[in-house]
Amino acid sequence: MKFNQYTWNLYKNSSEGKATISSFSDRKEWIEEEQLLEQYNPSIKDNFNKEIICEILEDFWCYKVSDFEDIEYPSLDEAGCIYEGIISTGLRIEDKEVLKIGDFDLMLEYIPFLSMELNYLLGDYFFPYLYIDRFYELKKLADHFEIELPPIPKKPDYKSRCMYYWELCKVFYQFRTENNLTPDELSAFMYDYIPHLLQTEKKGDIPQPSQAWFIGGLIRGYGEQWTTGFWQSNQETKKGDILIHYETSPISAITCLWISQVDGVIDPFTHYYSNTYISNRIDVPHITLKDLQADEYFSKHPLIRKKFQGVNGWPLSSEDYSELLRMIKAKGFDIDTLPKLYAPALPNNLSISCERDVEVQLLEYYLNKMGWYENKDFIRQLPIHAGRGHRVFPDYALHYDNKPDYERAKVLIEAKFHMKNNQEIEEAFKQARSYANILESSVIVLCDKQCLIVYERKESFDRDKYVKYHWGELENPDKFNELKNKLNHK
Repeated sequence: MKFNQYTWNLYKNSSEGKATISSFSDRKEWIEEEQLLEQYNPSIKDNFNKEIICEILEDFWCYKVSDFEDIEYPSLDEAGCIYEGIISTGLRIEDKEVLKIGDFDLMLEYIPFLSMELNYLLGDYFFPYLYIDRFYELKKLADHFEIELPPIPKKPDYKSRCMYYWELCKVFYQFRTENNLTPDELSAFMYDYIPHLLQTEKKGDIPQPSQAWFIGGLIRGYGEQWTTGFWQSNQETKKGDILIHYETSPISAITCLWISQVDGVIDPFTHYYSNTYISNRIDVPHITLKDLQADEYFSKHPLIRKKFQGVNGWPLSSEDYSELLRMIKAKGFDIDTLPKLYAPALPNNLSISCERDVEVQLLEYYLNKMGWYENKDFIRQLPIHAGRGHRVFPDYALHYDNKPDYERAKVLIEAKFHMKNNQEIEEAFKQARSYANILESSVIVLCDKQCLIVYERKESFDRDKYVKYHWGELENPDKFNELKNKLNHK
């Protein structure tokens, strides 16, 4: 979706918009900045109280950022050098070393606070980073406006992860200047305008779970009523997956199950790097570590033998999950209320050994069953113009027009042999989206030997909003017709 100047003008001239913009532009005290952090990301209070936040903001201003007050109108490159210098030289307050030189791991925690002070001094280049534990929301914004975010650095490269904030600053500097936003308008746009806009969109369905994972840690610190939030997980977690929560000492027991609300998120600014958003908590009778150690099946399990060390993101096999349900049932709990792993069988007489087998034996078979045929309703390897006469060839264009100077397809389909992980799915999504933008497609389909993933354009394509269909599900008439209606897309 392109930036809509009309709706933005309505917002910024409204009383709400004016108040939000002024809250970023008129801040004069650190308590006002703390209030902005808390207002737009209340979870920050999970780790820092009001006094500590104000103290950190003051320290970064007085002992770091204010050193550059006398620099007038630095260039973009100079601003980047300022940022790199600040994060690379530690933090000393009088005779006390608060942050050691080169401790980029700890520096990650301070990026939101440093960003507030840099935004105050050099707002042209720096925006306040308030997406603590909510990096997936920034990705939603980027998807909505088809903004290409920079590649995320690898987990051990803590300096590059700190520098990633500057990479984001450059991206949103370009977005801001292209759309004639002031720095304070950009902040209001990101943290008030966009959240309200995206909240009006219908949330995608949660797929049936295909995998269970262990996660771990005490919930107590979050409050007994804590039922949703961000948690460390495996980056291969899929939306809908089951998360088995082992609470560490002094509880030392499995206490509840969660359902992942988003695919695994790599967040460059969290120490644990890989996380997911969890909800739908179901409390179960406590299955203690001693219970598991005494159980014939789990006593041999490698994670139990390690006493749950490295628990977050540990995958469970279907047998592991079945055996865990057995133990929960033995405690008198009705396991019919718990989610079940879904593993559909593929249609009979298949021999899938390459991408072309996926196309012919699965995709084309079902397209034909829906009444659509090659060179009439869909075309393979449709040549389309991209850039200076360069031609690209998406795998399938369904409901297409291929006329001179008019290339359109309502549905764009990319087939792979096997998308083994979230990274491969994301790469396929980005490739398909680039084709779909050229062809003005309203639906993207990714498929491999296991399933189809369907994305529908609302105002833009959102990589987190999709419906997944395992091939075996299409033997169900309701599912078959549901998919057909999505692909019909009149």
